[in-house]
Amino acid sequence: MNNLAPSSVTIIDKVFMPHVTHFICNKLLDFDTRLIEWIKLLPLTKKAILHGCCVYPVRIAPRAHQYKSGYRLRASVNVEMPPPYVYEHWGRIPSNDYKQGWYSGAKLFRFDDLEECAVHTLAHECFHFLSHSKQLKHKNTEANANWWADQWLMEYRQ
Repeated sequence: MNNLAPSSVTIIDKVFMPHVTHFICNKLLDFDTRLIEWIKLLPLTKKAILHGCCVYPVRIAPRAHQYKSGYRLRASVNVEMPPPYVYEHWGRIPSNDYKQGWYSGAKLFRFDDLEECAVHTLAHECFHFLSHSKQLKHKNTEANANWWADQWLMEYRQ
């Protein structure tokens, strides 16, 4: 468990990447994290390089503001797969043909090491939490989550 977690968020790091969990916790200090139950960083041994999941809270009653559980953010990275770390997923593809200047399409994501992969995956799941909890105005899509994760990863690299 990480003592640097914002408020009462439980951090579970089973791949021993304290720089990653510290970075993510610091980024979350700007937001209300009281509804996060836990954030997990886990090893993945399947064929995929990464897997992430953001489970939304379960309400006690349909319109109640009380919850059985909080947000649960999980990122898994493949600890057995050698580089290069490349992942194809939805991204913002620049285009002048769209009012917003981009469209959602397939994009390759490249990571220099497994820590970068973990940062991107956790940041992606953090976006889903922040968008769903209405702390961001960006639509809760995969392309936006990866765009958000790209920004956090660029900061992590510096």
